[in-house]
Parts: sequence; C-alpha cells; structure tokens
Amino acid sequence: MSKQGNKWAEVTEQNSKDIVDIKHDIKTIKDNHLAHLEADMAKQSKAIEKIDNRIWWVLGILVASTVIGMVKNGL
Repeated sequence: MSKQGNKWAEVTEQNSKDIVDIKHDIKTIKDNHLAHLEADMAKQSKAIEKIDNRIWWVLGILVASTVIGMVKNGL
C-alpha cells in the first residue's frame, strides 16, 4: 500500500471512531438531558400558569373595588 493510501486508511478509521463517539453522545443527550429539560419546562409552565391566575384575580379585585367605590360615591 502506498503512503498516500495508508494515510487515507488512517483518516477513514479515525472518522469512523469519531462518528461512533458522536452517535453515542447524541443518544446520551436525547435519552438523558432532554428528559430533564422537558420536566423542568413542564414545572415552569405550571408556575407561570399559577402566576397568571393570581394576576387575573388581583386585576378582578382591583376593578371590582374601583367600581364599588364609584357606585358608593355616586349614590
């Protein structure tokens, strides 16, 4: 085998090893890290929904108290 052919064989072998490593890392990320991120996002969504509900309650009470105050002063 020529020197050039040997070099390409080494490069091809190294690329094959790198591809296996990359596939393994991608699988690890998909199986492990994405599940954690998904759980954290679900938790955050619930927290945001609770805050949103509280804001609507505060806004409703504020509007109601303003209307009641206007009605009392008008009577």
